[in-house]
Amino acid sequence: MNKQLSKKQRFNYFLINLISFASIFLVLGLIVFQLVQTSIYQTVDHDLQRLAGDQKFLEHQLIQTERSQGNSLQVGKFDTPPPNNFQQQVILWSKDGDILNEAELGSRFYDFQNLKLSTDNLRKISNIQTKDSNDRSLQFRSITLSIKNQNQVAYIQLLVNTDPIKGTVERFKQILIVCMIIFGLLSIALSYFLSKWFMKPILISWKKQQEFVENASHELRTPLTIIQAKLEKLFTKPNHTILEESETIALSLDEVQRLSQLTSDLLLLARSDSNSLTLEKEPVKVNSFLNTLLLPYQDLATAEEKEFVIDLGEEQQIIFDKKRIHQLLIILLDNALKYTAPGEKITVFSSIKNGEWQIKISDTGIGIAEEKKKAVFERFYRGEESRNRKTGGYGIGLAIAKWIVDEHQGKIELTDTDPKGTTVALRFPVK
Repeated sequence: MNKQLSKKQRFNYFLINLISFASIFLVLGLIVFQLVQTSIYQTVDHDLQRLAGDQKFLEHQLIQTERSQGNSLQVGKFDTPPPNNFQQQVILWSKDGDILNEAELGSRFYDFQNLKLSTDNLRKISNIQTKDSNDRSLQFRSITLSIKNQNQVAYIQLLVNTDPIKGTVERFKQILIVCMIIFGLLSIALSYFLSKWFMKPILISWKKQQEFVENASHELRTPLTIIQAKLEKLFTKPNHTILEESETIALSLDEVQRLSQLTSDLLLLARSDSNSLTLEKEPVKVNSFLNTLLLPYQDLATAEEKEFVIDLGEEQQIIFDKKRIHQLLIILLDNALKYTAPGEKITVFSSIKNGEWQIKISDTGIGIAEEKKKAVFERFYRGEESRNRKTGGYGIGLAIAKWIVDEHQGKIELTDTDPKGTTVALRFPVK
């Protein structure tokens, strides 16, 4: 991936993250502000609804007004008015829109002298705004009620001053805006970090893909070059018989076989990356399966003057993909034979216990350095710098082995054999 494309992709990730975070913070801020504002005004509205439904309170206001106008009535228990709440006010209106309880309002009457009666939304709470004698704006929550059977009073209006609430809401809004700005700056930093973090696996994947293509090209080119050279050599000697050129033909066929195997392995890895391969699991008798696989290797080891020991537990039947496990063990046995010298020992152990099928393939060969044990499962990795095909192979066998183990939900581990060599331990869950 070139730098320009990488920067463009990273900028796109940054922009997407920034927009996402900004949208979340904005929506969250609006929701919080709306909830706080609503909850604050709910208390005021509740008080207004309570007063509007309190008949005794309303009657007292009417009686007080009538007394102040000289219409003396027997008030009884309302002789002593309830304490006045400075934030709550009551205005009594005539049909013509005149304020009738000017005496009860006292100095606050001048705050309402510019107020006009509105009968459009009776018994509904609304916001009203007026100006006091000093031309300052005043905010109220108000509810207006229609009064019947009264000589002068036609409407009664209950008001609650909301200036302190408005101030609180404004301060909360300012704090919320400051917090959103701070979190917005944090979201920019976080978006930058996430864009870099999101690009990391993409770049790693791209790098692995490049390495895969380069290594695959190298591995494919070498046998093709050898085959081409050998065939061109045959054209220089048209009179030679097949017997005379049998060595050249045999070498070409050997390279063709190597090329065919490499192509199959590359195709397997490519299909495993795309998750297009599925396991074909079936019940298999473990010991019969292993004996069929191991006995030819035991004969081969004997021919190479190597000791080959088979240690199998009791015969049991478990379910796995016979073809893939066969391929897995072939890869491990080939490596064990390849890196074991004549006179040395290879041991294959198998047992089923504690709900696991355990397989160990141990050899007393050259072993693997500790720092290379994890790297050997990477594609095209070869511990030998010489990249000798007779010993190093193509470097994709153990990558395929790791994939087969993972597909069976198993584990593979490399340890040292005492006194030297390598032990490959496999563990598969028995279901």
